[in-house]
Amino acid sequence: MFYHYKFWHSLKNPTYFTNIVEEGEVIGYKKRVLSVFILFILLYAVREYWGMGTENLTTLFAMDQQNDYFVARVLSMLGAVLWAIVYFCFHYYGVTYLLHLLTDIPYSWIKKVQLYVVAFLLIEKAILFAVFYAVGYTTMFSFFSLAPAALQVIETDFVLFSINQLTVTTVLIIIVQYLFLSKWEEAASRKILVVKLIGVQLFMALFVGMISVLPIKEWIARGLG
Repeated sequence: MFYHYKFWHSLKNPTYFTNIVEEGEVIGYKKRVLSVFILFILLYAVREYWGMGTENLTTLFAMDQQNDYFVARVLSMLGAVLWAIVYFCFHYYGVTYLLHLLTDIPYSWIKKVQLYVVAFLLIEKAILFAVFYAVGYTTMFSFFSLAPAALQVIETDFVLFSINQLTVTTVLIIIVQYLFLSKWEEAASRKILVVKLIGVQLFMALFVGMISVLPIKEWIARGLG
């Protein structure tokens, strides 16, 4: 059986899609993966070109160090593209493998579901950038999360950055993962599946929160020095 992959149609029909993935061959799926991958790189490149995350380079420009500024921007652009690739691969391959270990569902099947996850993350980041571009400045925390509100009562950076990772999109991701992956689980295991999916998101949020407060740039500078 052959199935011509349609992103939104498949998203709205999880039962039919999971049956096809299990029993047939999906045609056109790789093209969708490549499209999302390229869009990720383009988004990160556009954000970098606009200047998002390059505030520390403004000093070079203000000091009329044009050559240093140009080199720094080129390296920063390359870093942004590399980070886009790493981010995509982590969520598409890394998280897929982790879920495979936790659920014993075939790796290739979970990858089909993770494409939705990556696409939702892409949409979230695109909306954030569009808003930042419209207002002309960026914020440290996402308005899709509760971090801006938590900032009023919490001062611990680790907690704030962890909360910042738990957004509306995170909830949507868990729902979509459950709707698809639960079709391959026994009824008795579906409650445990929810716990595992939530646990993965919490683990990633805590990990990012920990990384965000570490002086990684200073360590790199010392190592290069």
